[in-house]
Amino acid sequence: MSTPTDDATRATVRQLAAEDMSHRAIAREVGIHHSTVARILRATDEPDAPATAPQDAPPTAPPSPTSGAPRAPRLIHELPPWLIQDLNVLIDARTGRLPAPVARAIHTAAEARRATMRANLERQDRHDPTAAQ
Repeated sequence: MSTPTDDATRATVRQLAAEDMSHRAIAREVGIHHSTVARILRATDEPDAPATAPQDAPPTAPPSPTSGAPRAPRLIHELPPWLIQDLNVLIDARTGRLPAPVARAIHTAAEARRATMRANLERQDRHDPTAAQ
């Protein structure tokens, strides 16, 4: 038998999900089961539009976030399972976040890679100035 959830709980779940918290972290925060979190989010993520769009309809852009906040970055490449497991082990179970030293190390490595990529692009532009036009 399921336990009904009130509107305040649903709103809290949606807000925490918008902050990119995991279902389990949200469940711990709110005091409900993680499958209930998934069910609430599934129920609120369903579009109001009809399931089938006309064949000749032009593609539409995804709706912008209602809060006006930019969308969270998404992964472009698939991560290997071992890396996902390692990151999950490193995430603090209480906060659902990486510890600050780990996050800083990842950010520092990414910034170094970005700097290398920018330097390579600048070097290419110097050698072939017509490529930039």
